[in-house]
Amino acid sequence: MMKKLAALIFGSVLMTGCATTQNVENVSTVGLLICKPNELCPIVTVSWNESYKDLLKLRMSLNSTKNQYDIQKVIFDNGQQSYAFSPVGKTEQDFVLGNYRSRNSIITPINLMNNLRGSDQILMNISLYTTKIDNSLK
Repeated sequence: MMKKLAALIFGSVLMTGCATTQNVENVSTVGLLICKPNELCPIVTVSWNESYKDLLKLRMSLNSTKNQYDIQKVIFDNGQQSYAFSPVGKTEQDFVLGNYRSRNSIITPINLMNNLRGSDQILMNISLYTTKIDNSLK
């Protein structure tokens, strides 16, 4: 009984220590954009690295049961100004839980949203090539 209790306490302390350890090198946030019902809505992760304080890394993930996407460019626009960014590399393709996942990243200046202020909305447009997948072959 004491061995089980000691193992439980040790496990709790170990898990608590792991849960409170922070990676100060790469702080990030994940969220969904507001998309219209007929639009493909990406999942966007924003990361900031202590070594490159003036840059943000935005990673976009597009999920689909029928298509793979090749992300070519990302454009931010507020109706007055527009900023275009090319991906840092080739779009990654995965098949996870019945979905095709296409991922790529861009690097933006940290003050991008500040530069785009002055409008009620900021649009994020992703230029991409679509590859339809024939699921009948599976």
